[in-house]
Amino acid sequence: MRLILSLIFSLICLSTLAETSLWKVSNGDKHIYLGGTFHMLAESDYPLPAEFEDTYQKVNWLVFETDISALESAEFQQQFQQAFLLPAGETLKTALSDTAFQQLSDYCQQNQIDLRPFMPFKPQFISLIIVVQELQKYGLTAEGVDNYFYNKAKADNKLTTQLESPNQQLHFLANMADGNEDNLIQQTLADAKELESMMDGMRKAWRDGDDKTMDILGIKPMQQDYPKIYQSLLVERNNNWMPRIETLLTHQEPKLVLVGALHLAGQDGLLAQLKNKGYRVAQVP
Repeated sequence: MRLILSLIFSLICLSTLAETSLWKVSNGDKHIYLGGTFHMLAESDYPLPAEFEDTYQKVNWLVFETDISALESAEFQQQFQQAFLLPAGETLKTALSDTAFQQLSDYCQQNQIDLRPFMPFKPQFISLIIVVQELQKYGLTAEGVDNYFYNKAKADNKLTTQLESPNQQLHFLANMADGNEDNLIQQTLADAKELESMMDGMRKAWRDGDDKTMDILGIKPMQQDYPKIYQSLLVERNNNWMPRIETLLTHQEPKLVLVGALHLAGQDGLLAQLKNKGYRVAQVP
């Protein structure tokens, strides 16, 4: 699993859920439900697994990675574009080597993408656009589950909170791979050619709730090839979230916490950290 797919699986706020990627975390007689999310849905993924719908009915408090309503605001959309703008006098062409820019141009021409509107933006922006469009080619076009449950919770007057601000997520996206823009673009284009087979392996592991395979496919390659991004994308964010999750575990009222599936797996994942701190962690059947 390459870098950009790991980023998409873990970060963009379009999500879906696996049949068994749901854990009950207990602290004495108090508990939360921790669900792993996958980032874009096909129509065939609906209806959602009964385990998640059943758990939703048991709670009146849902916790998301970030504030979904803020992500949809016009103000945030403007901030999003501003964060990806290059400094004055620079363009996408000047931000990349001649070789990387030509490869990007060839890809865009072959896929009927007009590159001109993206010229003022960082390579990180077009990289994200390419991956999302490639995922859409394979039918991943339906509403993500974070949005699904957020809208459902609002309609049912349930409490919704978040683990981090939209600006924290935006900062990472806009600055990922700074200094390695050529590699980011070239890896994105390479991933696009292998996307379908990569997706099959990741989705199976996710649907099976197989955090060990998620570790092998999604985390270990990132640790080896992009250790700095692994630290900022997963480790730092997991560490930031842990005190908030532990605070939730002091409340009597149960909650459903939804985060990207890669945040659960691996030695630095939330599941391992919670187990190491003595909490009981059991997969929901």
